Amino acid sequence: MTRARPTASRGSWRPPTWALLVLLVCLVAAAGAWVLWRDPPQGQAMHIAGASSYPDTPWPMAAPRVTDGGPPFVTSVSPTGHHFLDQYGQPILLKGDAPWSLMDDLSAAQAESYFATREAQGYNAAIISLLGDPANGGPHADGSTFDGIAPFIDGDVLRWDERYWSRVTSYLRMAADHGITVLLYPVDGWTIGHAFTPESIDQCLTYGRRVADRFADLPNLMWMTGGDYVPATDDLAAGSDVDRCWDAMLRGVRETGDGRPFSVQLSYDESISSDNPFWARRIDWDFVYTYHPTYTAVLEAQGRRPPRPVVLGEANYEGENNQPESAPTTDETLRRQVLWSLTSGAAGEIAGSQDWQFRPGWETRLSTPAVVQIGRLRQLFTGLRWWELVPDTSDELVTAGRGAPLSAGTTMDVLDDDYVTAARTPDGRQAVVYLPTPRTISVNAGVLAAGSQAFWVDPTSGQQVPVPMSTSFSTPGPNGEGDGDWVLLFTS
Repeated sequence: MTRARPTASRGSWRPPTWALLVLLVCLVAAAGAWVLWRDPPQGQAMHIAGASSYPDTPWPMAAPRVTDGGPPFVTSVSPTGHHFLDQYGQPILLKGDAPWSLMDDLSAAQAESYFATREAQGYNAAIISLLGDPANGGPHADGSTFDGIAPFIDGDVLRWDERYWSRVTSYLRMAADHGITVLLYPVDGWTIGHAFTPESIDQCLTYGRRVADRFADLPNLMWMTGGDYVPATDDLAAGSDVDRCWDAMLRGVRETGDGRPFSVQLSYDESISSDNPFWARRIDWDFVYTYHPTYTAVLEAQGRRPPRPVVLGEANYEGENNQPESAPTTDETLRRQVLWSLTSGAAGEIAGSQDWQFRPGWETRLSTPAVVQIGRLRQLFTGLRWWELVPDTSDELVTAGRGAPLSAGTTMDVLDDDYVTAARTPDGRQAVVYLPTPRTISVNAGVLAAGSQAFWVDPTSGQQVPVPMSTSFSTPGPNGEGDGDWVLLFTS
């Protein structure tokens, strides 16, 4: 999530000196406002009674709460640690959107329309904040809804207004009815110290228990916290008061016997959940947050131990430019983010849009060319044994023409990088190569299964064109949108 800055235009008219001075003052003020906005929310530095003496002990062990029947939802992490499983024990690829403020901005009819549309488009996951704030798209800093219902009575986090909690429960059940796993933030980096202002660490613990009990019969939840989060401490391993509050909240969840997967979202411009030593000991999977070429952070997280599922949780959103000094976000930007991630071992990705805060007219933007294209790419990978794909980091499959990979943390616009990523199954029966720009690559057919066939896949239309097997492949010209990116698919 971010806010775009206006761009200036040039003309032949020259303003008078006084106007230039006024403009200069305005620019300085605007720059200051931008810097203040980019700083972490002040609530992240709040002090909480009892936090400093809160014991740093492991959470109680808890098993995922699994409900038989219904559409597949994320319920657990696979034994290998590389992907998620559904309630039937089958691999499930996260294909998500980021409607952060849905709980507070939408009526029941609007929420139903949103979930039904996303289900029809192939989405199976959504990032949602349980509490609202203007910074996460909500209408009010006390967490109240568009029609004035607050989650807490007089701001007391343990005095719940049943009208609010009945509504959010019904919305989560709606998501379940439409096959959507919700990555739910009971508290996030924007609502801590605002809508959610605990008086003690024990209140954080009790709140976690109550949230888990409230949603115990819902089959479609994963637990999250954080969000543009920068801990207010010099000792990251020990954690801040807010770290300990969120830890207590999740401890409360686990004490109810709820073991559904949990992770934390850190901050921009690039972060991985396990970057933070306090949270690295607690998370079940890695949330990758990056505005740079996505393969760098995904591969970095993939290489960490113990192995955990890696999800591209947030990157550039459709309709937003998260780095105003760089090129605007395009459909090609969004395709690159998804394809680089899925060919680098991601267990799923979230492709959000400017409508995370449900701006006027959001209903008309639910179906865009980018949504259609990403839906086709997700269908492509869903039809593969994607959970067995191993990133080709040793150049065993693509031996030449890849370009030079960036190292993790390198600042670069997505459209300025051209590195080729690839992955294949250990038996060589399936392999996928993503070529972001026109080129010729060399392929070692010896690592593919006998009888493998090759196809060029247009990432904009989904059209597959068979090509003869060879040791050299050249992209077939502009794709359906006139861009140069292509997918090369090998199957046997």
